[in-house]
Amino acid sequence: MHETAELIDRMIADPRHGWSIGTFGAVGEFVRDEGEEADFTLDDGAATVVTRRGAIRIVPVQGLWPIAFDTLSSDGETWGQSVVFCLPAPVCLDQGGVRYLGKDREALRAEDRDAELFDMGVGRGLVHFCVRTRDVGLIAALHGLEGKNALGPEGGTAMREVLRAQPHRVMLSPAGRVEVYSPIPGPDGASPEGPHTHLLPNGVASGRTHAANAPIPEGWQPVLNLHPRSPWRDALGKRVPFDAELDAMFNQVLARFGLEQDLEIRQAVEKAVEAGVSPEKFVWPETRRGRAEARIALRRLARQDADGLAGWRQRYDRLPEEEDEAALQA
Repeated sequence: MHETAELIDRMIADPRHGWSIGTFGAVGEFVRDEGEEADFTLDDGAATVVTRRGAIRIVPVQGLWPIAFDTLSSDGETWGQSVVFCLPAPVCLDQGGVRYLGKDREALRAEDRDAELFDMGVGRGLVHFCVRTRDVGLIAALHGLEGKNALGPEGGTAMREVLRAQPHRVMLSPAGRVEVYSPIPGPDGASPEGPHTHLLPNGVASGRTHAANAPIPEGWQPVLNLHPRSPWRDALGKRVPFDAELDAMFNQVLARFGLEQDLEIRQAVEKAVEAGVSPEKFVWPETRRGRAEARIALRRLARQDADGLAGWRQRYDRLPEEEDEAALQA
């Protein structure tokens, strides 16, 4: 737990990195700008950051398992980085509809602790997507929806009240909470900069706790997500010159918290290239995750010797990620 807590404390102090709590289709994200005014506290092992747009509190609970991994970009050159903090998933993931939770006495700002908190029933397992409000009309609508599906036909009136009242959104998990104070954009609006939430009915309906391509072992659920700043992109996702320092920093995180099978594949690719093995003779990974990790390894190596990796990349890294099944048979 000491190393997990140290990782959390180090990364939350750096405004370049973002955080989220959520499930597939229902997520709250906390980010802050460099130089943005923020109150940072560390007490009883829990780290809290509060800004005018949102807040986060992280509690490194016993048994929290960080899993660090690279993510493959479809542009043929770059990659991203991620850390998920997991706990054993409960047997039953269903949350049973809207539920009144009372006053939010654990709110991260004192002025919010007398507002009413409702679990919207759209999270899964250990993660809860809530709204917090003092609006009388919204409170009445949500009480009328208790035990029912907020995204079903019966939830239409209440969801319209949510858009009208613009409540705070509060994501809860055993590892802490994310609070979002920014307004909810309209149906056709783009995600706002800064802390925000996503509530996507189709994603929620899938019943998944996380994206299918996240390398999370069966029986575990992510209860906190760290989004390290990409070495290739700024906070808004705009392409920037490669930042070797950011990549080196995450390589240290990978070395400590990465999955053993990812590390083995990366080392196998690096050793084969160094030994001058022909790409046709290399045993390409059979799993989608393994192929993604091998392609990322090639991209890292190509930064040092693009010409020397041309044959490898032509054979194994010429197609977008979603087409790698066909590439395996080429």
